Amino acid sequence: MRPLTELSPEIKALNTAALLYAALGILMALGYIDVSHMGTTGYLVTPHDIAHAYYGPGMSDITLIGLAHIHMLALLPVFWIIGYIFVHSRISLGWRIFWCVLPFVAFPVDVAGWFLTHHVEGFVYQTIIGGFLFILSLAVMILVSLYQMWIVPLRKPARKTGEADDSMCQDD
Repeated sequence: MRPLTELSPEIKALNTAALLYAALGILMALGYIDVSHMGTTGYLVTPHDIAHAYYGPGMSDITLIGLAHIHMLALLPVFWIIGYIFVHSRISLGWRIFWCVLPFVAFPVDVAGWFLTHHVEGFVYQTIIGGFLFILSLAVMILVSLYQMWIVPLRKPARKTGEADDSMCQDD
């Protein structure tokens, strides 16, 4: 598997376009959550605002199932594309596995929080934690990938194929 630092310029450009497009989509989703869930404060979404969106009769179980279905299927390729690019990074194998798997674990925790909050308002924190963790994992993977594709090659001379890498970012 070729590391990100050694990809051809056209593959780096394609990966960068995909990562930036995904990042823009994530930022739009966060903006939508802020605007659509904003309540009493008028400028920043609060846990109470999020709980209000899911708790009680305001949203039916059918609507929640539909939203969960759409989100889980739509985010699968996003998680996979970002993760696939990221696994070519030069950080340790354990961290690559951790960050690649985290959105696939954290997002179902988030979605389960929707259903639990629908019945018990206090589960809103499960939704917040799950959402935070999957967004954090995507941000880490995007930023590390972009850094290793474009910044790392500028900071050290290109190494010859087969030459040992003495950095701390090696496979375990």
